[in-house]
Order: sequence, then C-alpha cells, then structure tokens
Amino acid sequence: MTQKETQLKAGYAKTDITPTIPVPLGGYGNTHLRIHETVETPICAVCVAISDGDNTILIYHLDLVGLPEAVVTACKKGIFEATGIPEDNVLLNVTHTHAAPDLTSELESIREYTVQLQNAIISIAPLAVADLEDADLQIGSKKLENLNFVRRYLLSDGSYGGDNFGDFENNTILAHETEADNLMQVVRLVRQQKKDILLVNWQGHPHLMGGFKKTALTADIIGKFRAKAEKAHDAFFSFCQGCGGNINSHSRIPGEGYFKNPEAISDALEAGLTQILGAMRPVKSGPVKVSTEIFCAPINHALDSRVDDAQKVLDYWKGKTGKEASPFARSLGFNSVYHANAVIIRSKMADSLSYRIGAVSFGDVCIVWAPNELFDATGLFLKSVLPYEMTFACGYTNGSYGYMPTMRAFHHGGYGCDTCRYPAGTTEDLMQALYRQGLAVR
Repeated sequence: MTQKETQLKAGYAKTDITPTIPVPLGGYGNTHLRIHETVETPICAVCVAISDGDNTILIYHLDLVGLPEAVVTACKKGIFEATGIPEDNVLLNVTHTHAAPDLTSELESIREYTVQLQNAIISIAPLAVADLEDADLQIGSKKLENLNFVRRYLLSDGSYGGDNFGDFENNTILAHETEADNLMQVVRLVRQQKKDILLVNWQGHPHLMGGFKKTALTADIIGKFRAKAEKAHDAFFSFCQGCGGNINSHSRIPGEGYFKNPEAISDALEAGLTQILGAMRPVKSGPVKVSTEIFCAPINHALDSRVDDAQKVLDYWKGKTGKEASPFARSLGFNSVYHANAVIIRSKMADSLSYRIGAVSFGDVCIVWAPNELFDATGLFLKSVLPYEMTFACGYTNGSYGYMPTMRAFHHGGYGCDTCRYPAGTTEDLMQALYRQGLAVR
C-alpha cells in the first residue's frame, strides 16, 4: 500500500450543549435530585473525524456524566443518516463530569433537553467530515505525578473504604489500595492548512466542582483543562476519557496532591500537556480499521431477597444527608445508601446484560473502548499488551453500564464492588474481549 493510499485526513467540529432551561444534574446515582441553577463553565460536544479515504471514524468528546442506551442509539442513527458513516465507526466518549444533565431523569425538562442534545451531537458530524484535511500523526506521553489517586483505601480496621458516606468514621486511612495509572497520552493530528487537533487521553474522575449540595452546571477540571490547552497551544482539543472508575484527582491522605483544587489540577494538567507536546515523535499513518463485538455480562442477583430492607434505607434517606443515612444503612447490613439502591436496581434486571464493545485503529494508534466505568487496572493491562505505538483504553464510551471492578478489588470489597451490577470475574472476561478487539484492528 502506498503512502498516498494510506494518507490520513482529520477534521474537527464543536458545539455548545449547555442547557438553556433548568435540568436535574447527574453524577451521584438516581437517589439525589439537584436542579441546576447556574452555569459555572459551559459544556460542549466535540467531534473529531479521521479518514483514510475509504473508512471514516468519528471520535466524540462530550461533557456529560453518561449516555443512556436510547440516546446512543438515536445519535448513531442520526449520524448515519447525516453522513453515511456506519454506527460501529462512532465513539461517543463522555468526560464523566458529575455536574452535567442527568439524562436518566424522567422530568419533562430532561426530555426536552435530550432532544436538543441529540440534534447538537448529530449536527457536528457532517461539519467534522467537511473539515477533513491531510494529517500526519505524532504521539507523546508522560506520567503526571500527584494528579491521580486510587480512591479505595486500606483502613486501620483492615477493611477497604472509598467514597461511601461513613467509610472513614472511626478509622484511619493507611494507604491507597494500589498506585493509580497516571499516564497522559497525546495524539497530535498535524494539518498543514488548518489548526492541529489534539486527542488527549487521561483517566480522571471530574467531580471536584460538583457535589451533592451544588447546583452549578460545569465541565469540571476537564473543561478548565481544555480552555487552557486551546489557548496555550493554538490547537483544537478533544479529550478521550480513560479507565477512571476507581480514581480521583485528589487524595484523602493529607499532603498528597492538590486536594479538591480544580484550578491547580487543571494548571498541572496543562503543564504536563506542554511537556508532552515538546517531545512528540512521528508515527506511521495507515488505514482506518474498526471492529466490534457483543459482550454478555452476567448480573449479580445474590441480594435480591434484601430488596425490602434496601427500600427502607432509601425511604429513610429522603430529606436527610448521606452521613445521616449511612448509620441506618449499615444497621440493615448495607455499606451505604448507594449499596441499597444498587440492590434494588439489580433486582429488576434480567440474568445478563449484553452490550457492544470495540476498537478502532489508524496507523500505529489504537483506541479500545467499552461503555463501562472501568477500573484503571483494565487500562494498564490493555496499554501494556496491545502491539501499538500508542493505545488509548477508554471507558465511558457508547453507553453507561456501570462499574467494572477487578478480582483484586472484589477480594478486598468495599466501594465500587458493593454497587457493581456484575459478579467477580466479569471484568477479567471483558479485558480479554477488549484485547481481542485490539488485535482485530491491527
């Protein structure tokens, strides 16, 4: 295949998706209603098109907490009708900001907003395709210290606690469960006549500017990072959220990192990006390849008999704070109000859940993706074993199908495991499926 035949083209488009009406904010399950009153930072949708002339993929960056299946289906259908690009070639990746519209809400305002959102997402696909121009590939990466921390901790009583209310009561934090994946990776699509496009992969958990009592809509640290990066580098920016289900960008261990300081964290992210861009190297372009498969995950129904007690916990929580409700939840055998809520949700599900996972590649760059909140061990595994110059391992893509803790995490128990829909071992099966997908597009 000649260089001309494998010359890549890249295009970019962006639109604002900030709601113009008050809507409920998501990020903390379906147990806490927050109606947005102000906008701290706008939220946006970005579409990057990459094409080899025969095959085109669309990689979206969306400032949202998650995407219900119905929204994914409607967007992909509309994108195909607008561009002819197959649905499997579209990656809808959310940043997972915890102060964006809750698309699972049944309030009328969300129904109205969802229609506007879908139209906005669809509208920028043909614009990105129209912007296609010859592009060369450059890559770079760097480990960023003190910006990522595993949010599961070994406690003084021998248990493992996390972000559940009350986990740290009467306990001393001894250590993080593991070290976090702190690698930032960058693909630069270098265009001669138009601005370059930066694809930035990192695994954060943007909920520093949100919170249970906060009603401001925000793109959180990723939004701040994007604004600073575009200003500093005169390039278009698109974020590819990685495997951050067990990660926070702050630590509960005193003296570690920038505790809940989004300005300092976004400054540090931009400083890291600047260092990476100063040491980029070219990699070969090549054909665009796409592969997907259906992954079937079993559902954990072990606690279905506890639904009545779980409902008592949620009823007790109404009108109270999480800290007030946690002792009551524990008195009935649940780790938290979220644990009780998860038991109710799982009891209404079938014995298994099937959804699509996949991979795309362009030249020596691969993106493997799944619609789950993956723990960082999944990303570390895939980046270490797949035979590419650079591999992005992306959760939060084309759907929202819940936490995927590792066997190690399940052995320790606690946060992320008690609320997981799936039994231990499911993540390891998913890792192997994603590995197969990565090889399929080699």
